[in-house]
Amino acid sequence: MKRALVTALFLSVLTGCEKPQPAETTPPPVSFAKAEAKDVPLTIDTFGNCVTIADVTLQAQVTGNLLKFAVPQGSMVKAGEVIAEIDPAPYMAALQEAQGGLDSAKASLANAQLVLARQQQLFKTKTIDLADLQTAEADELNAQGAVLSAEGTLATAQINLGYCTIKSPVDGKLGLYLVDAGNLVSADQTEIINVQTIDPIYVKFTISENDFDRVRGYFSNGELPVEVHVPGAPDNMISGKLTFLNNNIASDTGTLMLEATFPNPETRLWPGLFVNVRLVLTTLKAAIVIPSPCVLVGQQGPYVFVIAADNTVTQRNVTIGQQHQGLTVVSEGVADGDRVVTAGQLGLVTGKKVTPAPWQPASSAQ
Repeated sequence: MKRALVTALFLSVLTGCEKPQPAETTPPPVSFAKAEAKDVPLTIDTFGNCVTIADVTLQAQVTGNLLKFAVPQGSMVKAGEVIAEIDPAPYMAALQEAQGGLDSAKASLANAQLVLARQQQLFKTKTIDLADLQTAEADELNAQGAVLSAEGTLATAQINLGYCTIKSPVDGKLGLYLVDAGNLVSADQTEIINVQTIDPIYVKFTISENDFDRVRGYFSNGELPVEVHVPGAPDNMISGKLTFLNNNIASDTGTLMLEATFPNPETRLWPGLFVNVRLVLTTLKAAIVIPSPCVLVGQQGPYVFVIAADNTVTQRNVTIGQQHQGLTVVSEGVADGDRVVTAGQLGLVTGKKVTPAPWQPASSAQ
């Protein structure tokens, strides 16, 4: 009995000392996206500043009492619209006086012309001498000059009267009143109000001197599209055209100033506003693109993991280029249709088997 018990205990110890059989491991899960060929814009991303096309501060051009403003400050106005009015009474009186002076000068001229005609007839009959004729001719010339002078005085009076009505020279938006109605304003000294053009509007931005040659090359073929986004509203894209390259590169910064023109009927752009700028140079046809999360960077540069038909991965070095809407252009290292790992790259090495699942971008995830 004792021998049987010892034998049983010995077998139990041997069984407990046996190595457990390793359980089969499941290949790690990864997500993937297929590389695809698509047209991608070649762009330069930078930032810029909105600038008005016309910034005009209206000044009084005659001295007088500012009677009233015709429109509220901050209003949108059209070119030629009345903004304010200076008391016209003194200038209406000056206009009447000038008109009277012109009428008198014309009467004097008519009389001088009659005298000259009579003296010319008398001279022909030798009734008067040459000196008398020359005096009549001089009087007629003086009368002509007096008429011209009176016409100039009348024109000046008309201009000054016109200056009493202050009009906007451009379409734009008014700023604050710079003087209150009822004040005495002085010619060429008192500022009345500022008006700035809003539609269209410029966006000024800079590029690196390294991009100068290719921008100039593409721009020489015509206007280039420019897109801007207002900070805080990245999905609110506004389209315009590159219309100007500056004539020099700033030596201290190595940058070139460019200017784009934007229609702005909804006034989404505002003078002084900073915006994100994308200059579109051309379109890359059938470029190979992959989601940007696919691309990792190591000591040898950018690389990706590509999933083979047997679900093993291979690490490939890649040459990357333009990024656009979450996609990265790959010029070398990936072919159209390749399955490229988008997530789960940690711990992957060439030859390792994985469990792949299609990638769901965050924007389309339910």
